[in-house]
Amino acid sequence: MKQQLKQCMDKSKMQISHSEKINSTFETLWALLLDKIQHPDRTIKEITNVEILEKYNDGILRQMHALGMTIKERIIIDEQNKIIKFELIENSMFTGYFINKIEGHDGELTLSYEQNWIPITPQSKKIEPKLPQIIINGVQEMKELAEKR
Repeated sequence: MKQQLKQCMDKSKMQISHSEKINSTFETLWALLLDKIQHPDRTIKEITNVEILEKYNDGILRQMHALGMTIKERIIIDEQNKIIKFELIENSMFTGYFINKIEGHDGELTLSYEQNWIPITPQSKKIEPKLPQIIINGVQEMKELAEKR
């Protein structure tokens, strides 16, 4: 099992990533990631009040609450490159984006979650220590769901 957590040492950014090897098919894992777009609270317990604000040909506009903040995201789905990108919109604490990425082939996939946020307020620093474990838990929950199917 490959497991990896990386954190950026640049204090002006919050770059965190976590990857896991997943024994599943691309179709199964991709379907779970697409479901997570509309129901992120199923795999990330800190998320509440999910609302789909708008749908586009290549994704959606979503709003939700987590860790005491409202998170509004423009989500771009790129199946060809096996990437889903979550761009923060009008966030009071951070700017940046989050990526879900699948690499490899059926039975030997790697799922990565990568967060690239830049804090813009002092309150942002209070949230920062909680994020690595949330990302690890999210990837591991997705792994468990994918390998059960």
